[in-house]
Amino acid sequence: MADNADDDDGFILPTDAFVEVLLRLPTSSRRRFRLVCKRWRGIIDERTPERRSRAKILAFFSEAGASRAVVLDEDGDDEQEWRFRSSCIDCRTYEYGAVVRLVGTCNGLLCLRDYLPLPCHRIGTTIAVVNPVTGEESAAIPCPPESLSWDYRGGYRRIVEFSFGYHPTTGKYKVVHVSCTSEPPNKRLEIDSVQVLTLERKPEWRSVPVPVLTMDTSYHDTGGVVTVDGSTYWLNARADRVAALDLGDDDERVASFAAPPCLEVLQVPKVATCQLTTVHGRLGVLVSRQQPAMTEAAKVDVWVLEGGGGRRRPPRWSRRWSILQPIAAWQGRWVMSPHFTHGEYVLSKQERHQSWQDCERWLYGRKVGDLASGSGKDAELWPLEGVEAIIMRTGDEDGGVVTFPYVETTEPLPI
Repeated sequence: MADNADDDDGFILPTDAFVEVLLRLPTSSRRRFRLVCKRWRGIIDERTPERRSRAKILAFFSEAGASRAVVLDEDGDDEQEWRFRSSCIDCRTYEYGAVVRLVGTCNGLLCLRDYLPLPCHRIGTTIAVVNPVTGEESAAIPCPPESLSWDYRGGYRRIVEFSFGYHPTTGKYKVVHVSCTSEPPNKRLEIDSVQVLTLERKPEWRSVPVPVLTMDTSYHDTGGVVTVDGSTYWLNARADRVAALDLGDDDERVASFAAPPCLEVLQVPKVATCQLTTVHGRLGVLVSRQQPAMTEAAKVDVWVLEGGGGRRRPPRWSRRWSILQPIAAWQGRWVMSPHFTHGEYVLSKQERHQSWQDCERWLYGRKVGDLASGSGKDAELWPLEGVEAIIMRTGDEDGGVVTFPYVETTEPLPI
């Protein structure tokens, strides 16, 4: 008989029988059961298939009419490819063609945003969640009215960001929508709406209050919105504070904590730019600035949140690496967010316009050392093996490419 999986709570069940029970549960339930005790976490990590699988790169190519998601194996070869067509019947007959964009991935599920042309040149958007392996897809959910981005002459503009996340304790999937606007003469973006959508039987958008008196409600336009381990983050305009929305709270509230200390010295964005990202499952901030004595390289400091950042614990930031990035046009640029590192590689992309209508989009990997172990801490790293082309696709000039981690699953949709 197998060893008994007993603990201090008196739980006694043969380990093999316990594993058989776990394998009959949805993967989302197994993730929550990892939090019960150390022994359960060890069994689930060692004996269930999902925990043994390593995240792969999902490259999402957006273009008018139909977009493509390509999953790459460890060698960079195409493993799977899916196409996602806009719900607009005749997309190319409009001045603004409909296009499907990827909001994010969580546990093998893809959250898609469909831009739909409407009369009077307005753009409507919807959200849907799909499991490309099983082919299951949710019904389209209309986005809030504030989900339309625009930029007018004179300084009037609106930036809209979406993020897709999963909270390991509650087991719930949520979509976060952040809208901010600026008006002359003040060009600084101010957040005017934060809304959350829980993926459940009757999903509805809920407004989240942003405390004006206790935190800066401005928004850093190059920082982006990133969800990591059940919390959604963005930067304020000065990039000295990180706003945090805990997706596990029933009464969802926005708090904030200090950003990496270097940002105050650098006077972002005057002499540097910064962007939120994920670095091996943790929140990261990438600070890019051109070196005064080097015209062919820019320095990218990689800061990682090692702990804290909650309501009672101050954040602990560490500068993991400083990577010297070649800035020649032909060498492309970093894929800053939200999937920056993949094993020993950082990702970059390049666009080559073949005509006024067609564009080649290349995805590259640059090996920069053992990022996972942190052996390059506080070191300046050049790419060790140059540039490796991973994938190329041709599309229209209005499209783009983003990358996310992806783990295949047969889990049913939560909606």
